[in-house]
Amino acid sequence: MIDEPEKLKQKVLAALGAVRDPSTGMQVTDLPLLDKLEIDENGVIITLTPSSNICPLIFKLGDDMKRAAKQAAPDLPIRFIINNHRQKREVEECLSDI
Repeated sequence: MIDEPEKLKQKVLAALGAVRDPSTGMQVTDLPLLDKLEIDENGVIITLTPSSNICPLIFKLGDDMKRAAKQAAPDLPIRFIINNHRQKREVEECLSDI
């Protein structure tokens, strides 16, 4: 059981806010990229929808987001769910701890 999951979610969200999209310079939390952030007994679940189904930056953005999430929640595994991308499975396998 995770103590104070909502507090941890806000901490992870704040950490993700430090991640910038290299093509726009905007925070990823200000873009429609981040669909959902969940914290449960299985860890942190980050759901993303890239701007394009062939977005070449999804691996870099995801890796940057994973590093930020790990700083905020170092003891929890990170799982990515990627919507609408040709390499969905590859991206999820590359980025997810679980």
